[in-house]
Amino acid sequence: KTFLLRHKIMSCLSSSFVSSVAPAAFHARSSSVAGCSVVVPQTSTSSNAFSFTIEAAHKKGTGSVKNGRDSNPKYRGVKLYGQEKCRAGNIIVRQLGNKFHAGPGVGTGKDFTLYALRDGEILFKNGAGKKKYVCVVDAVDRSADVSRKTKRRELYSPRASAAVESR
Repeated sequence: KTFLLRHKIMSCLSSSFVSSVAPAAFHARSSSVAGCSVVVPQTSTSSNAFSFTIEAAHKKGTGSVKNGRDSNPKYRGVKLYGQEKCRAGNIIVRQLGNKFHAGPGVGTGKDFTLYALRDGEILFKNGAGKKKYVCVVDAVDRSADVSRKTKRRELYSPRASAAVESR
């Protein structure tokens, strides 16, 4: 082992430097495993103080990848929105924790999933303390709904026709 270390050091250093230092100093004062690093402290026979380090070539080892993992998607979120029709058992919201609370006609699963307990229409409303509630109410027939614009036209006659009628 010491022979290999001495041989490696002598092959790395220049011949003039090696000749000035006794090989016994390398044998007695080498302070590392062969191939890594060698530090020779000041020798008692030489008046010049010297210290040097020999390092082997570095090659990064093929280690494990630190970022190579991912979890499966959970598909959370609102599944049925306000004024949508639902049937009993339909999932309304998949959530982590109680972001939305169950109102009348809505049940809560063990993973905080909100689902409809009866047929009807979804209604989102705000409660006390910034809580959001999801309710299932009776379905409202909106087929006969008249728009706001149409209601206003019925209440107020257009100006052009009003001017014609006044003449």
